[in-house]
Amino acid sequence: MTAARPPRVFRVTGSAMLLGITVVGVVLVLVDAVVRSGAGNALLIAPWPLLLLWGVYVTGIASDIRADAAGARVQNLLRRTWMPWSRVARIGIRWQVEFTLDDGAVVRCFGGPAHSRPRRLGPGRTKEQDEEPDNGLATLHRLRNAAASAPDAPVERSWDVWAIVVLVILVAWAAVAVLLTR
Repeated sequence: MTAARPPRVFRVTGSAMLLGITVVGVVLVLVDAVVRSGAGNALLIAPWPLLLLWGVYVTGIASDIRADAAGARVQNLLRRTWMPWSRVARIGIRWQVEFTLDDGAVVRCFGGPAHSRPRRLGPGRTKEQDEEPDNGLATLHRLRNAAASAPDAPVERSWDVWAIVVLVILVAWAAVAVLLTR
């Protein structure tokens, strides 16, 4: 990603709302555990709702598409793929956004834009007067068409290390909680 302009981020629709609802639920469960049985027992219960919260975060918030003039970064759960626009042969939507690379590989995106329903026309308006909607796929195409070519740039794949570290900590915490209650 280039530092000149922040990338355009496409997330799963409704993911922030789902994360907010999950945070409220987790906080209520943990506060209830502290009130009813004390902080010690709440610490034994805490990894389970926090694992749920982690799952919602990784699925809804972390899984996204970030695109700028240099290329696009796709994160599907814990796996990241960065591809320069020169390596992208086609961008399309079937059930989700799919980037087809010049070597034939297909990168499917868990998060990102989706087809939107056509807008309803107001009274006295015709389809020609209604402006073209600015959807995410059109934005991706515009970024790709405006990109400078760099044919030798490689496609890079990596892992979301921070999310994996948090998962390991939560799993270890859950294992300790189970061992302490036996």
